Amino acid sequence: MSLKLYRIFSVLMCLMTICDVYGQTYATTKLAKGEGALALLRRFDLEKYSCNISEFYRINQLKTGDPLNLNKEYKLPIKIYKYDNRSIRTTIKIFDLVKAIEVENYNKWLMTSKIKVNYFLNDKLLWIPHHIYNCGNEKQNLPPQVLINKDDKPAAPVKPPISNKSEDEDVEPITTQGKFTSIPLFGANYQNVEMLDERLKGKVFYIKSGHGGPDPGAMVKIDDNICCEDEYAYDVALRLGRKIIQHGGIVHFIVYDPNDGIRDDDFLLCDKDDLHAGKLPIPLNQIKRLRTRVEIINNLYYKYKVKGIKDQRFISIHVDSRSQGLELDAHFYYAEGSKKGLEMATNTQAVFEKKYEEQGNRKYTGTVKSRDLYVVKYSAPPALFVELGNIQNVNDQKRFLKSENRQSLADWLYEGFTK
Repeated sequence: MSLKLYRIFSVLMCLMTICDVYGQTYATTKLAKGEGALALLRRFDLEKYSCNISEFYRINQLKTGDPLNLNKEYKLPIKIYKYDNRSIRTTIKIFDLVKAIEVENYNKWLMTSKIKVNYFLNDKLLWIPHHIYNCGNEKQNLPPQVLINKDDKPAAPVKPPISNKSEDEDVEPITTQGKFTSIPLFGANYQNVEMLDERLKGKVFYIKSGHGGPDPGAMVKIDDNICCEDEYAYDVALRLGRKIIQHGGIVHFIVYDPNDGIRDDDFLLCDKDDLHAGKLPIPLNQIKRLRTRVEIINNLYYKYKVKGIKDQRFISIHVDSRSQGLELDAHFYYAEGSKKGLEMATNTQAVFEKKYEEQGNRKYTGTVKSRDLYVVKYSAPPALFVELGNIQNVNDQKRFLKSENRQSLADWLYEGFTK
């Protein structure tokens, strides 16, 4: 082929590629390991709007809650427009300035998050997320049909697994009883728990690590090792719960593994034998999982409330999964309008900021925001939702892989969460 023909062929191939892109009504992506619908949408900052989730299922011809297939390409609730070189408003023929600014900010975020290589002014591809023009002011992270209504009948009370005896025994959760208490759930090296004081006596703490059971959460391969989000979040959760118990608090683990315990390895083996409190199996369907967890927490909350216990708190611990190059500090979320939730989030962020200053390595950039996350919004006790970092990022991985770092995370969470 002559050089001239080669150049013509190359141009034609480029034009065909551009036409394909412009011809796509929706942006598309493949499901990554460990992702469900919410995790996939979270990658594109879409999951907090219920209309995005409903639209995702609709455009992919799925029923709400249907399992997704690994490596299959799915349409996203994001439309791609060919930028007209004039303005966002003239491009999409909608002349709302405020909405146009939202679109611009979203396209900037795509760049800073390294989801897109080029800004829309350069590649002329303007991404319009569904919620900006179709959802009004609504912000929810689940479709309306899966939200808990006030008229719903509560589920039967569920007994949690955490106790001061074997998990197989029918006992009450622990309080401060004697100098030492044996808790097999923490594993052989950590099961003997020394009671240090009674600072948290009469206070109840619900601790939920993200995902679990059939859903490992985000996954990453490091050398020949597969690392699963749920294992690292659970290890931090156990360490946090143990520390609370040392100071006399009552702890309920909403998700637990009967045989893992606290582990000091860098690479934690992924498994699927986690259970919900009360030895309940964890459903594969994500919506059922979230509902079950809220029901467990709320049933216990109202039991304690009847007994006169007022100070009850809930923390949900997660590890985020974003683009590999994005380094994230721990971020904290609370339910909009929850004064106690905001207080817990602010206190915990302040602890992390202080610890970073003491280490003197770099400035801490973690934030506090309100988000309408299902378990946070619909759980009766005030809630704190924590994202500990990006499991895909090499620097963030150091925060999770080393057991001493996981212990530090638990210590810092304890200091802020129980304040």
